[in-house]
Amino acid sequence: MKMSSFAPHKYVPIPEWAQKRAFFAILFAFTALCACAAQEHKEMENLYRQLGDTPSDELYKTGRGFLEENKLDEAMVCFSIVGNRYSPNMTDEEKRLCAYSLNNAGGISQLRSNYSIAFSYFKKAIQIADEPIYQAYNNIAGIYLFYNDYKNARQYLTQAFDISLEQKNWESLSNSLQNLIFLGWKMDSLASLQPQIERYRSVDSIPPSLSGYTIGIADGTIAASKGQYREAIRIFSGIINADSTILSANHFVYNTPLYIAKCYMALKDYPLAMQYLKTVEEEIRRINDYYMLMYVYNLQIECCQQDGNAEGARKAKYDLLNLKDSINTVEELEKIKNIEFFDEVDKYEKQVVELSHQKNTRTRVAIISCLALLVVALLFIVAIIQNRRLRESNKELYRKTDELVRQADSEKLQRTAYKKKIDGFIEKIASLQGTINTLRSASLPASSTPIAEEPTTAPAASSPLPDDQSAIVEKIYQQLDDVDFICQPDLTVERLAQAIGIHDRYVSQVINESTNKNFNTLLNEYRIREACKRLTDFDTYGQMTNETIAEGLGYKSRSHFIRTFKKMTGLTPSQYQKIAREEQQ
Repeated sequence: MKMSSFAPHKYVPIPEWAQKRAFFAILFAFTALCACAAQEHKEMENLYRQLGDTPSDELYKTGRGFLEENKLDEAMVCFSIVGNRYSPNMTDEEKRLCAYSLNNAGGISQLRSNYSIAFSYFKKAIQIADEPIYQAYNNIAGIYLFYNDYKNARQYLTQAFDISLEQKNWESLSNSLQNLIFLGWKMDSLASLQPQIERYRSVDSIPPSLSGYTIGIADGTIAASKGQYREAIRIFSGIINADSTILSANHFVYNTPLYIAKCYMALKDYPLAMQYLKTVEEEIRRINDYYMLMYVYNLQIECCQQDGNAEGARKAKYDLLNLKDSINTVEELEKIKNIEFFDEVDKYEKQVVELSHQKNTRTRVAIISCLALLVVALLFIVAIIQNRRLRESNKELYRKTDELVRQADSEKLQRTAYKKKIDGFIEKIASLQGTINTLRSASLPASSTPIAEEPTTAPAASSPLPDDQSAIVEKIYQQLDDVDFICQPDLTVERLAQAIGIHDRYVSQVINESTNKNFNTLLNEYRIREACKRLTDFDTYGQMTNETIAEGLGYKSRSHFIRTFKKMTGLTPSQYQKIAREEQQ
């Protein structure tokens, strides 16, 4: 009897609803983007047209004017135009102008808390400048300091110190050393700054007021680091009372009272320390230095806790949390604004260079976009049509598989009925043989030797191989029709041979010759047919997972079961079950 075969494998497409949703999402996003871009395009185009032909030196001055008026967007436009005009063939003066413009653009980005863009501007300014720019190095150090990366911050501050000394820019040199001293004081590494301090002391050209202030900061912090807090307070107080002009003009005007506050905290004079910290807080609020303001709040918390002032510590914590929330909110909002703003700056900067070319480019982009949308729409239509065809193909695979399963069940019933008939004939033959033997015994003389009866028992497993191959095939089918037998996890051809009482080599030979298949293929066909029945028996197996069904069929893993099922039916178990539900409904 010939074995049934299964349908070939087919691939399953993307669901139709997902394709439609993706198509309309792309169309909506493209329309909204075009509308927003068109509105902002007109405003930025007018501004760039007004400033695009302005000479670089005038444009730089215009940007500085906008910066002084706190018009950051307009200033950013001016500086970005000048900075992006950079060319290696420029004169040294033009290169320097581009570098300073980029440095200013980075400063605006830093004010907006967009540190990644600010860092890129500062780095580019350093790269194109014919002479090193102290401000760029100092600004990069400030970014690293904000993120508490003291190692890189110190590296850039040291470079800024060396550049300022080489260029004889005494104010920059003093600020660099003050930055280094503050960082060294905070990191408890003032001793490592001794070379820079000695080099600064050796310069005779620095204005006495500026030199006295910076050296006083160095002497005071060194005294404090040695535990000489009273001496340090005396030095810092002398700085404050010495020259109010240089102190008010200095960017680090709040550092001196901050150092004094730390000294009083070390002396455990917390009320006086808190008084200086409040003074520093007011000054920092005036210049909006959020990093230092958070540092001061932390010192206030520490001071109040040491003094046992729970209310003061609570208020400082509250102010610190509010500041952090404010900074985080502003940062996130500014990041969104900056992404849009800098994207427009970059796009319309190219338009200033060649407006007519940009117009043609936009036209081509619009045409290409429309064609792309048309192609996408056509592809989706084709995909939908193909999807429908594949769905019908999958349904046809299901019907063929279901028909093969029914046919196999019919063959199984026929074999069962045939076996019952054969068993009945064997019983009748055995009964007739017994009657014949009885009659013979009665008719023979008493002295005659009785005729020996033929054995009726089946041959053992070690008996000679039968010559009738069709009988062996029937035994194999009958054994494989036993569902409990084929669902054993480790079923092998040896166990099948043992069950039917035939040598395993002969069983393998019979299977190969009669079915043109090996034992594993034949076993998988029987198991998959049983799987098809269970997947469509929703009352009994409807709540079971594929993994549970696979285990019940003797498969050791869910993945092996799915691969075998798909190879033989063209569908996955889930797809087969889904189509079965649809067909039943």
